[in-house]
Amino acid sequence: MGKCGHETPAAEIRMPEKSDQIELLKEALLEAQQTVRAYDTKAQIVGVGYIFALGVVFKLGELLPKMRAEDITFVILAWAIIILPILLFGVVLYPTRKSLQRPDGEGYASNNILYFSPDQFLTPSDYLEALQKADPIAERTHELLQVSHLRSLKRKRFLRALFSSGIAFVALFAAQLWRSAVL
Repeated sequence: MGKCGHETPAAEIRMPEKSDQIELLKEALLEAQQTVRAYDTKAQIVGVGYIFALGVVFKLGELLPKMRAEDITFVILAWAIIILPILLFGVVLYPTRKSLQRPDGEGYASNNILYFSPDQFLTPSDYLEALQKADPIAERTHELLQVSHLRSLKRKRFLRALFSSGIAFVALFAAQLWRSAVL
C-alpha cells in the first residue's frame, strides 16, 4: 500500500541498493552485538551486587539467635536458595553459539564467513574459497539471526537469574523473620 491507502505499482517500488542493504544489516548486527555484550555486563554487575548484598543479609542473620543442631534441612534449603541465583547469573555469561540451532531448509545460503571457526576452515585457501563464493547480504543476514537468537537467550537467562535473586531475598527475609520470632 502506498500513500493514502492506494496500492503502489511494482514499477514504483524502489528497492534499496545492495550497498544500502549491506549497511542496514551492518547496523542491525552491531546493535544486536552491543545488546549481547550489555547482557554480559548486566549479569556481571548484578551478580556481584547480589553477592555483596548477601553479606549484608548474613550480617543481619548473625544478630539473630543461633540455630539448633536439627535444623539441617533449613541449612540445605538456604544454601540452595543462595547459590542458585549466582549460578544463574553465571549461565547468562556462557551461552555458546553451538547451543544455537543452525537454520536448515531452503533459503539457507551462509558460508559462516563472519563467524570464523578453525574447525570449518582448515586452511587459508578454504576460507578464501568460501569468501569468494559468499553473498555479503546472506552472510550478514545469517549472522544477524544468530546474534539475535543469542541476544534473546541471554535476555531470558538474565531475567530468570534476576527473578531467582528476588525470590532468594524474599526467602531469606522470611527465614530471618521466622528465626527472630521463634528463637
